[in-house]
Amino acid sequence: MNTKNIYYWMSALILSVTCLYSCSDKETLSVATSPTEDAFAFKASASDITLSETNASTHQAITLQWDSLAYGISTPVTFTIQMDSLNGDFSKPIEDEVATNKFATSYTDSVLNLKALKLKLTPNVAGKIKVRLKSNLAFSQMPAYSKVLTINVTPYYAGTIFKYPMPSALYLQGGAVASNWSYPIPDNQKMVQIDDHRFALLVSLTGGGSFDFITSASAWSDPAYKAATSSEPSAGGNFLPSGSTSTPQWAGSDIITPATSGVYKVVADFITGTYTVTAAPSLLTAPTDLYIVGDATPMAWAAPDATQKFSKIDANTFKISIHLTAGKSYAFITAASTWSDPAYMLPIGSSASSYTSSGDIIESGAANSWGGVNMQSPATSGNYTITVNFKSGTYSVTQ
Repeated sequence: MNTKNIYYWMSALILSVTCLYSCSDKETLSVATSPTEDAFAFKASASDITLSETNASTHQAITLQWDSLAYGISTPVTFTIQMDSLNGDFSKPIEDEVATNKFATSYTDSVLNLKALKLKLTPNVAGKIKVRLKSNLAFSQMPAYSKVLTINVTPYYAGTIFKYPMPSALYLQGGAVASNWSYPIPDNQKMVQIDDHRFALLVSLTGGGSFDFITSASAWSDPAYKAATSSEPSAGGNFLPSGSTSTPQWAGSDIITPATSGVYKVVADFITGTYTVTAAPSLLTAPTDLYIVGDATPMAWAAPDATQKFSKIDANTFKISIHLTAGKSYAFITAASTWSDPAYMLPIGSSASSYTSSGDIIESGAANSWGGVNMQSPATSGNYTITVNFKSGTYSVTQ
């Protein structure tokens, strides 16, 4: 080999080594970085949705879109839609993973309706859910999240969406309630059916105790309804039927009460298969008489007459049919006067516009510094039936 060829070979070798080093150096400098919230450009096609059972399986209720993301390296990115209730923290979201290389997904009315009900929204009542987008690299590495979107959703009720069949009666039984596993169960532990899918009750509970839902006052029922797992939060969680005919048999755990003894509102929802245990100011004693007063009523805030007096249906239930003016306020009082002590209103801090078809009531009077919020009438003027129950501490408004 002559001197010129040796020179050419040496030059080629040096160039190759330089290229290899350069490529290796570039790879070393390619470090993955998480995208920011704004990088997602996450958006929804609608922010206020009323779902309909008509064409529910084909009509597109909402489309969610976002931009492709750069993590700084060439690798597939996985996207997941996460949904939670308005007060949720996304610790247990409803999740849908999106196919690779897709940057949009849509939900039909039927699919979004099921998700809204799982998030405890009430049928035919406007509620709010939160939606965000999660991204991550392979093996769930480097998760990142978009900004949270708040969507107003009004779900619909369909008889086929019950998670469990609605029983005809429901009682609380256990060590946390007064019966303490004895029978017969007293009437003050019988829950009130407040609509076509929920039972509710104001009840005194022993802190750190337990109870279950059963369907008979005289003996343990088959099935009973228990917490789905032993780790359901004391404020509420999932329940399931537990008995010899249930699958699996005798599943679940006793429902654990909050640590502090006191009065609580217990609600069981058979559409979602969930229950809640919420602190309440006090048990309520049904008054002798009940009237409605307010600028939503024909007599406004003047002392009501017999046309604005409720009929007493049983020891705890009052009912009235009356014309309500849209978007106005009202409250319940106990005498034919401009006000009474006590009166009954929404709990302190409530947003009245969120409870136009149903809600909780508290006693408002001198004993509790006149706290409370006036109810608000529905968005459409018309004739409505209002039902108030003092055992469950609830009211409902139906047209």
